Amino acid sequence: NNNVFTEIKRRIVAANKSYFGLLRHMRSRYLTRKTKVLLYKTLIRPVLTYGSECWTISKVDEKTLETFERKVLRRIYGPICDNGEWRIRHNQELYDLYKDPIISTEIKIGRLRWAGHVQRMSVGEIPRGIMDGAPGGRRGLGRPKLRWLDGVTKDASSIGVRNWRGAAKDRQSWGAVLMEAKTRPGLWSHR
Repeated sequence: NNNVFTEIKRRIVAANKSYFGLLRHMRSRYLTRKTKVLLYKTLIRPVLTYGSECWTISKVDEKTLETFERKVLRRIYGPICDNGEWRIRHNQELYDLYKDPIISTEIKIGRLRWAGHVQRMSVGEIPRGIMDGAPGGRRGLGRPKLRWLDGVTKDASSIGVRNWRGAAKDRQSWGAVLMEAKTRPGLWSHR
């Protein structure tokens, strides 16, 4: 039924297990913040984003993923003393310290990377056939479901690429476009 919310919940549960497995290290005063961020990036985030190239993500899904990420980042960076009182860090303070793209941006860039890879495949390959094919039948009542290809088109237009299918045919230039989109601050919404 094209709903990835249950898959995202499963991924969050799996990432939560790996997070709690590393909790002793995240609480440790002997490890630096840089090491803890590296633990998050290499051991927790890949568990969370496994298979995300094929997700059709709604705003609710993005918020759920970003909430989990902020939970881990708050553990890493800890509270802050503000005028003699301790408080948790605000979201913007966390992202300013983290200095990497947020999880939803990483997923969107991964989805664009996979779309470019599939676009460069020959026409007879199965993933290319699925991407270019159109299922038959009648559309159900109500609002149409989110489609993966629509999300890819929207993500490509948000980074300034109008014809992403043509741009993705050259692998090096497509990779450069994605790298530039990943490093440009403020390109993706809601930071």
